[in-house]
Amino acid sequence: MGRSEAKEGRIADFVQRTVATAIERDLKDPALRGVTVTEVRITPDLHMAFVYWICPGGSREEAAEALERAKGKLRSRVARGCGLRTAPSLDFRYDELQDRAMRIEEKIDEALREDEKMEEESSEKGFAGEENPYKDA
Repeated sequence: MGRSEAKEGRIADFVQRTVATAIERDLKDPALRGVTVTEVRITPDLHMAFVYWICPGGSREEAAEALERAKGKLRSRVARGCGLRTAPSLDFRYDELQDRAMRIEEKIDEALREDEKMEEESSEKGFAGEENPYKDA
């Protein structure tokens, strides 16, 4: 890992901790209840931070609007402690990974149910042909 990649990682971790803490403790918007910051990716020039989030129990649209309204406050919190000349701009993106994982899990469960059903149906039937096809002639 190069020097700049390590710095990107440190800044991304700092942004994630700062934004998550501010959402949890400082911002009073009820639409942000349950919002979890899952990951932050930062551009190599450190000017843009992509903040990935989920909201398992709430409205995705309301949470997205609340994050956009709070973007300025969150960026100034990041600016206070990041140690950079200019704080990275925050771009909030819903983390689709959780939804994809749930859909995949549902498909796996459905396939397992179908397998069990087919196994039950096939256990009632016997093999085709004679019982011992390799018997001595």
